[in-house]
Amino acid sequence: MDRPVHSVRARLDDFLAELATLHYRHAAGLSPDLPVGALYASFPELSSPDTFAAATEALEKARSKNDTLAVRRLQLLRELIAGQVEEALAAGDVEAIEKLEAQARLPMDDQALSFGEALAQLPRETHRGRRALLERAVGNFLWSERGRYGARREAALRTAERLGAQDYPRLWQDVSGIALDKLVEAAEETLKRTEDAYRDVLGYVLRKVEPNLRSLPGGDARRHDLQAALQTPWLDTFFKREDLMPAVTRWLNEWSLPPSAQGRIRIDDEPRPGKSRRPFVAAVRVPNELRLVIHMEGGLDSLGGLLHEFGHAQHLAHVSDTAPDELRRLGDASVTEAYAALTERLLLSPEWLKRYLRLPSTTARDAVHLSAFQALTVMRRHCAKLSYEVSLFTRGPSEERAEEYAAGQRRALFVEPHPGFFLFDVDPQLYSARYLRAWALEARLTARLMERFNEDFWRNPSASAWLKGLFSRGGTDEAEALSTEVSGAGLSLPEAGARLVAILNG
Repeated sequence: MDRPVHSVRARLDDFLAELATLHYRHAAGLSPDLPVGALYASFPELSSPDTFAAATEALEKARSKNDTLAVRRLQLLRELIAGQVEEALAAGDVEAIEKLEAQARLPMDDQALSFGEALAQLPRETHRGRRALLERAVGNFLWSERGRYGARREAALRTAERLGAQDYPRLWQDVSGIALDKLVEAAEETLKRTEDAYRDVLGYVLRKVEPNLRSLPGGDARRHDLQAALQTPWLDTFFKREDLMPAVTRWLNEWSLPPSAQGRIRIDDEPRPGKSRRPFVAAVRVPNELRLVIHMEGGLDSLGGLLHEFGHAQHLAHVSDTAPDELRRLGDASVTEAYAALTERLLLSPEWLKRYLRLPSTTARDAVHLSAFQALTVMRRHCAKLSYEVSLFTRGPSEERAEEYAAGQRRALFVEPHPGFFLFDVDPQLYSARYLRAWALEARLTARLMERFNEDFWRNPSASAWLKGLFSRGGTDEAEALSTEVSGAGLSLPEAGARLVAILNG
């Protein structure tokens, strides 16, 4: 039974390198296609139920011998295999969806926009009537194609069947070791504790977009209004496109984390048709070949995205190159998302904004409050998404889930969503749980950095050296254990929410 596990280990790095290259080329605008199906066919052992069974048996043996390193490597490998079974089952639908979205032309007034163009324009459109048309066009398209998007989500249910699990959430809990019930409870508690502060600031930002706009209940604000408000267009003159990369570069160099990490991070900032509007990192080889793809735009939200992806890139660039493949290439995604959130949360520091963007004190304070609101909005959105996605991956993608999705988002955000997004606005493999745990871990990490290196830890090379030590451990760390190590306490999502509330109320 060990042979399939050895085969996966022997080819793991090559598979992940090819997969990352495919995603890089597609999202960077270098290739219109995303031929993942052919890749999975070339590595059949990675998506085989027999390999999953072999990894399960090997894990049990390692546990019986109290071999901690072997247990961690096999846990990560087993989780990867379960995910690849799902991805292989979904590959045909993923390719079909990519073609569908690439070929779609959505009617808008006297013109037609591509699906990607409509999505990108939606939050940045200043005219409310046109935003409504964009949201309706995208939402109606997604609703009309719900069968195809539903087939992609059905792959999760089929995965549970193939791997002998009672249902998908139980399978996910088994391979991840994360208790979903407790996390759903924490998400509900976070929604309750943060509601008042969120609604107070929501009213303010909606009025900045449209003076007479009001939230639910009683008002008629829609999701597209919130998306527009989160762009904080009234601050754009302070966050010009040409200023953002130099500011981040100066900070990284001063913090002894050079942007290129001695050539390990390759920055793709070339303008290109079809390039993703959001930055992302493609981990071709870890730690030596990472591609940070950037489509430079201005605005506070764009700066947050840039800081977030540099956090990912710097983490991966400092993983030990002598670690076993599983620990270099795999890991608890909550940990790497926490490192990315840590750098993004520098927007909560007025002194960082004043030093690197040269903002006036009043503007820096306003930007901090709005950054906290942005972070809280995303947190509340994912708190609602988690319970919805557990239901979706238990009951399947029927049309009844559309109202369930809309009700959850309505309750969390106090704006009206388009129900057509119910199968599109979904994190595969319950990744929303990873984000929630990441934000809880980030709060612990930041508190530790401030305690040990003061509030301006972001300019202290000793702080970056401490982080590099954590980065080097790669997939060794699990979020709950790392939280306890650095703070003496486990993860607490409500506490992470309370931190944002304190900033909003300050």
